[in-house]
Amino acid sequence: MGQRGFTLIEVLVAVSMLAIVMTAVYGIFGGINSAKLRLERDSADYHMARVVFDRLGRELHGAYYRSADLTTMFRGGVNDEGESFLELTTTAVSLLSATGSGISEVRYRLAPDLEAGEGRQVLLRAERARQSATGPVDDRMMRLAPDVTSLSLRFFTGDSWQEKWDARQNGLPKLVEISLLVGADKQRQIPFTTTFEIPDVSVQ
Repeated sequence: MGQRGFTLIEVLVAVSMLAIVMTAVYGIFGGINSAKLRLERDSADYHMARVVFDRLGRELHGAYYRSADLTTMFRGGVNDEGESFLELTTTAVSLLSATGSGISEVRYRLAPDLEAGEGRQVLLRAERARQSATGPVDDRMMRLAPDVTSLSLRFFTGDSWQEKWDARQNGLPKLVEISLLVGADKQRQIPFTTTFEIPDVSVQ
């Protein structure tokens, strides 16, 4: 007795089942790959935020201000262009001061990222030795962290929080709260907030 072949219906059913299985497998692998990419992006954002906060923490902890010395400063808030900024003199330097004082002027600013697409922003940082003969510190801005959507600063007086600060008027704050919103994908931006204590070493 000869073997019976597959009917057309059986072949179509088998092909349909195979297509369903392959689609499911593709979906599983696609989901795993998407999750892997999201995890890698999130990990990179967390690492970048940690690097930024570590650097800011060292510099804020080393904040150096003397009311009688016009080369020292501690200012922050939003500038006339609507850009968040922080500038201070600090003993936590990466440059060797020409005066041998070991104090640098450091400035941070959130600005439009001219190297990326429209609407993207970048956190910039500049440093120069105190009393340096080089140009304004803004002329030495370097890219520190791309895809920082927002930078918010608050300063604690001991009684209340302020949105802007100038040590010429208020001395050093007690605390500085810094908030970052990080991520190129607007649907998956990650907020980071840290508060730093400022040692009271100023001479008023």
